Amino acid sequence: MGWLSVNVNFSNREVLLVGAGQVGLRKLADLLAVGARVKVIEPKRDPYLTDLANKGAITLENQFEEGFLDARPWVFVAVDDPAEAKAISAMASARGLMVNVADRPGECGFIMPALVDDPPFRVAVSTGGNSPALSARVARELRLAYAGYGALAALLGRLRPLIMNSGLGPGERKSMFKALAEDRSLAGLLAGGDAAALREALRKRLDPVEVPPGFPLT
Repeated sequence: MGWLSVNVNFSNREVLLVGAGQVGLRKLADLLAVGARVKVIEPKRDPYLTDLANKGAITLENQFEEGFLDARPWVFVAVDDPAEAKAISAMASARGLMVNVADRPGECGFIMPALVDDPPFRVAVSTGGNSPALSARVARELRLAYAGYGALAALLGRLRPLIMNSGLGPGERKSMFKALAEDRSLAGLLAGGDAAALREALRKRLDPVEVPPGFPLT
């Protein structure tokens, strides 16, 4: 199979999750965290799911019905029964829907990579479904190697308008963006919380662009 890695905006998207055991609950947490509107199919009345349903965070049903696929282009299947998982995957695929079946990449229209998630910095690691354990191991290593890069990405995003509106030429702006992105010490200064040292480092990197007093560094 040929997998193309993309980022999808799930905010307010209708999603169907079939199965809310250990694996399904992890997927549910990820979906709720990005603002998806999730219908959960789970026969066991877990107090956690019931509470979410009572709060309106999810809609909850006992049994899967094919009609639940209507208007829900994204389908996650996390059931223990291989035959049931295959049947639901086939129904979703026949409708042209995007379906993910836990631990069965051959029945998936899309797969979930292991993530290094430090918003707005995110790295996805995938082995094309061949070894989720290897993906997870590499993601753990990357989390350590790139600690603090979420804060760095956010800072560079705030600095970008200053540089773009500075009057520097395109080549100068490009060089400055490159120098900031390649300065690994900035992430360490952000993590350490030394605002004075960070401001001094930025003064050198940004010259002749000035960082206004009170500009948010963190």
